Amino acid sequence: MDQSPLVEQQVYDGRRFIERFAADGNPVQAAFWVKTDEEGHWFLYVATDIVDHVGPAATYRAVHASLKKLGQSWVASSEIKVISPSHPIARDVLAFMTSHPERLAARSGGKTLGSMAFEQTYIYPPHFFTFGQVNPMTTEDVGREIVRLMNRGSGTFQPSRVALKDGTSFNGVPFSLQLGSQKAVVAQFIADGEAVPRVIRLDDIASIA
Repeated sequence: MDQSPLVEQQVYDGRRFIERFAADGNPVQAAFWVKTDEEGHWFLYVATDIVDHVGPAATYRAVHASLKKLGQSWVASSEIKVISPSHPIARDVLAFMTSHPERLAARSGGKTLGSMAFEQTYIYPPHFFTFGQVNPMTTEDVGREIVRLMNRGSGTFQPSRVALKDGTSFNGVPFSLQLGSQKAVVAQFIADGEAVPRVIRLDDIASIA
């Protein structure tokens, strides 16, 4: 496929991959697309300290295992590069993330990462790959579970326990999925003890059970 420019489906499937990779027990410190001046192609860099612990070969086996779980994807294994968080490129991205803590993904161009010149980059915000639970769910997992809960038919249902990535939680019954601002999918819940429905972004939910 054409590698320029980075298309929305690549961004989306890249996010699906890093969520799945992190949820499979592989810590991710940073994830970002880079189009270099030299190669002219987009690559998805994943900074993970498992490279330092088990080496590149075992890390790439974990990459392939997580990527396989996604099924059809616009991200190929040849487009994924795993690096240590101590790599100069990763250090520059981590410094950028620290100085720009906004939850939205960041785009920039015409600069250098480490000693590598690049045309453009796309940096994912950390809430896509930071989990506090032992058995976390990806955004796709959460969406599927909410759809299942909403399709139980009529009747009175026990509320589900909804854990959020900020460490809080609540009990609620989901009744709606819709597209919110900035193309984020949001779910609406009838929450215990709350008169007004609670609206939560799907990517803010760590698990629902």
